Amino acid sequence: MTTTSTSWPLGHLFAHAARRWPDRACWTTVDGRSRTFAEVDERIDRICDALTARGARKGDRVALLDTDSFAYAELLGACFKLGLTYVPVNYRLAPFEIENVLGRARPGWFFVGERYLETARKVLGTLPGEVRLWSLDGCLDDDVETLVAEGRPVPPEVRVEDDDVLGIMFTSGTTGLPKGVVQSARMLKTMLWMGGETAARPGAVRYTASPIFHIAGWAIVFNQVAHGATSLIHPQFEPDVVARAISSGLLTGCFLVPTMIQQVMEADGGPGPGERLDTLLYGSAPMPPSLLRRALERWPSVDFYNLFGAGTESGLQTLLRPDDHRRALAGEEHLLASAGQPILGVDLRILDDEGRPCPPGVVGNIAARTDCVMDGYLDMADLTTTALHDGYFWGGDRGWMDERGYLFLGGRSRDMIIRGGENIYVAEVEQVLTDVPGVADAAVVGRPDETWGEVVVAFVEHREQPAPTVEALEQMCRARLASYKVPVEYHVLVELPRNPTGKVRKNELVARL
Repeated sequence: MTTTSTSWPLGHLFAHAARRWPDRACWTTVDGRSRTFAEVDERIDRICDALTARGARKGDRVALLDTDSFAYAELLGACFKLGLTYVPVNYRLAPFEIENVLGRARPGWFFVGERYLETARKVLGTLPGEVRLWSLDGCLDDDVETLVAEGRPVPPEVRVEDDDVLGIMFTSGTTGLPKGVVQSARMLKTMLWMGGETAARPGAVRYTASPIFHIAGWAIVFNQVAHGATSLIHPQFEPDVVARAISSGLLTGCFLVPTMIQQVMEADGGPGPGERLDTLLYGSAPMPPSLLRRALERWPSVDFYNLFGAGTESGLQTLLRPDDHRRALAGEEHLLASAGQPILGVDLRILDDEGRPCPPGVVGNIAARTDCVMDGYLDMADLTTTALHDGYFWGGDRGWMDERGYLFLGGRSRDMIIRGGENIYVAEVEQVLTDVPGVADAAVVGRPDETWGEVVVAFVEHREQPAPTVEALEQMCRARLASYKVPVEYHVLVELPRNPTGKVRKNELVARL
């Protein structure tokens, strides 16, 4: 019997929104520029038609490097419609890191903004094969607007199946080598539906401070498209801009990481007469209970949601819901330390290292069974097997559950620092430090910080004279690492503390801070 696929293509999201809310704003800016759902859908169709005419085919890889913009979001929508594989690049990465990422992704197209054009040209010279360089903001003759002008307003005739790869999103690696997370159409569609519980209503206006290159950024923005809500698109997070957008009544909801909530509150001038904020989503890093209490006091009638998950690899897994926050204010304060309960579609377990269930209150590995899961890591079979086995995704987080199924985080099973919502694997930083002449070994730890949650601190061991200088260490890190990964302190030691097997005692280093 012949089997015919009946799967719904993710790229049809914009056509759906254009039919339901053609004249409602899809995107808007703080200065009042906007595009309707109908306009956005037509522009995406035109981009698809022009890309096809220029030789783009399903499965081609398209890299994007820029801050948020209408063009960025629309090009991503075109990738989904055509079945192209998008490769978003973190614009905070150093050129060396971008070379590494794109050298492994091997894109055929590279779209950039003017701010990153010089970097892009340098990186292109290191990549194998032909890569077409295009711009997102008019800095090159070959630009997104060129595609819009060339293309016909007709939907592409491309069948995108659930098993087709729509994304390769790079995340930091425990070994210093970035991991390319391979994301299928099935995974990304499931991720969209799993955000339904926090979805906005038609006519709402929301902002996500997570950039579109982040999994949370595109998922939240596209979820808003699915529900007829307007997305405020701003190049990069600015606390005063967000504070004014809230107090003026422009925003009805937003997603912020805890560090950003603190910054918005510092810039906040108090409630404005038109303020209408009704939803505040937060996540990506632990929220200090004291900060959460202040935020709940500032916006007492707002629904707060704490989102926790495995992001790039497996999406949303748990929610601490508005009722939980209200119960916390009413006396159950321990809930403020919880990541919430598993959402519909996620079978979340706490397992020991042998895969056996842990009883309530016992810390173990957080493992999830869900349709929202990566295919694996690009060209990294061993790491894929480590993360996907025994029917579960093992993301490396550790925690425990209480009797009611509330999840409480309890550290990570691999060394990672979370600075302002950005994951930093210490192995990356240590590898760079050991490339400095005179450094025999390096150990990196996180130090608590009121603003960023954690910051990076480096310890290096030297056995040769002269000892490496702090200036040399910082120079190497700034040349090879994104700025948020650069240590704020450097300690040069004759010898790192070690246990009898030679492993560095990082707890002793943390105690010195």
